[in-house]
Amino acid sequence: MNYTSTFFTALFTIVVPILLVAAVAFGLGKAHVVTEQRSFARLSLYFFSPALAFNSLARSSINGNDLIAILVFAVLMLVIVGGIGLVLARVFKFDRLLTSAFLLSILFVNAGNYGIPFNQFAFGTDGVARAAIYFTANSVLANTVAVYIASAGHSDMWKSLRAVLKMPLAYAALLGLLFNALHLRLPQPLSRAIELAAAAALPVMLVNLGLELARAKLRDYEWRVFLATGIKLLITPAIALGLAAAMGLQGLTRSTAVIEASMPTAVMASLIATEFHARSDFVTSVVFLSTLGSTVTLTVLLLILGYAG
Repeated sequence: MNYTSTFFTALFTIVVPILLVAAVAFGLGKAHVVTEQRSFARLSLYFFSPALAFNSLARSSINGNDLIAILVFAVLMLVIVGGIGLVLARVFKFDRLLTSAFLLSILFVNAGNYGIPFNQFAFGTDGVARAAIYFTANSVLANTVAVYIASAGHSDMWKSLRAVLKMPLAYAALLGLLFNALHLRLPQPLSRAIELAAAAALPVMLVNLGLELARAKLRDYEWRVFLATGIKLLITPAIALGLAAAMGLQGLTRSTAVIEASMPTAVMASLIATEFHARSDFVTSVVFLSTLGSTVTLTVLLLILGYAG
């Protein structure tokens, strides 16, 4: 195999098309053509992402073993990386708000607006089906655990738990699983409306990614931003490869799970940090740096996983 040729093939056919869409939104944000990003982001958080989660799970044809393996893998990644994050926060004596921002930055991956198109270009429709499962698991965790982490930085446990219960994506995912298990179908007008919203979710999230990157700024705690970015791009993929081996994951399920776990920091984490005032500037800086760095790390990871172009 010509690794150099394969590297650039993967880079230009998989990574670059995704980032070009985000780059247009980035330019619009920098030029102040789009100035109200918060409302746009909340549409994604409260409407488009739940529609995509429901639609993906209700229609999924993945067998039960693969589905459970991907869900377990996503949860174990959260536990392992979260444990590392908490230890580092204690070692470096981060305050409560910075600990929340640090954990949001390293725990939650851009499994949807980056991960799903990436897996589509790399592995086709079967890759998308598996990536959608990981995206849903990650999104449910982001809309529960991440909301708790973000709000815990400045509120008590009960307020944090109430904030979790207000997020719709977890309910949409559970409903999608129920419809799948019972082979239920929605009335056609409602089904088509959800399909339209689900189809809009990915471009909307890519636009959100570009707009978030446009407002990213490195502040006076840069070394902690770089620490979080290094964990996201270097340590997390190594953990994902080891966990996949330990769980005995094979083939496409292994590849998509590892790729999804190794995505850069989720825009969703930045949106949640903004919503709950948990140092969103820190999280957004990590989103920015990890997204840029991922162009190399994800392409190398594809080669490690045996991608041949």
